[in-house]
Amino acid sequence: MNGTLHILFFSPTHSSRGIALALGDGLNAALGMPQKNRDLTFPAGREKSLNCAPDDILVFAFPVYGGRVPRTLEAPLSRLRGNGATAVIAAVYGNRDYDDALLEAADLLTRQGFTVTAAGAFIAEHSVAPSVGAGRPDAADMAALTDFARRAAAKIAAGKPTPISVKGKRPYKDRKPATDVRPKTADSCTRCMICVAGCPMRVISRDDPAVVAEGCIRCRACVKFCPERAKFFDDAETAKIREMLESKCLTRREPELFL
Repeated sequence: MNGTLHILFFSPTHSSRGIALALGDGLNAALGMPQKNRDLTFPAGREKSLNCAPDDILVFAFPVYGGRVPRTLEAPLSRLRGNGATAVIAAVYGNRDYDDALLEAADLLTRQGFTVTAAGAFIAEHSVAPSVGAGRPDAADMAALTDFARRAAAKIAAGKPTPISVKGKRPYKDRKPATDVRPKTADSCTRCMICVAGCPMRVISRDDPAVVAEGCIRCRACVKFCPERAKFFDDAETAKIREMLESKCLTRREPELFL
């Protein structure tokens, strides 16, 4: 096919990145298009614009935050221009619910001139409570993703792919009021700076990784990737959310696909 396959993802803890790249591989295997990847996780990637051609395909993968598209992505998505290009969306959530996030993403891309012709909600380990969605995405999830890519590619190859309807409600789920919660640092910190490099908001000090400025989005990349387990959240709100997830959200949920 003509056009370019653009793979966009926001992925502080790498789950959405894996889903995006696997989805891109599946589409490319069927369609054979030049591919360009863009990581929206860090400020440099979020500041760029993208002007698509009508024959292009956009894959957009993101983590669900509180049932919504992360607020951090509102400005980057506003800099996309679809011009009639086709879009495929993947929302990645931690086995609780994706609520209105998939609908919100479809609405955002539609407003930017894309035709959203396929979308899916996929499960990954929850960043707040790793026992929830542990080991996800697993082999069954990846098989579903492969099938999703195959079906989406067939729909696109057939020509003039039609827009879809996805689950969700308007108005979208209310966002919780922003609170200034920041990770803390244990004495076991070796100042390896992995947390500094992995912070999508660049709020962890390069001079002292124990110093965190305002603006943390609680993605917990610093917690997940710290080799010494020196980063942690001990606030009451995080503890309450973890307790709720571990008591109510352990039943396995499956990917949901819309084509």
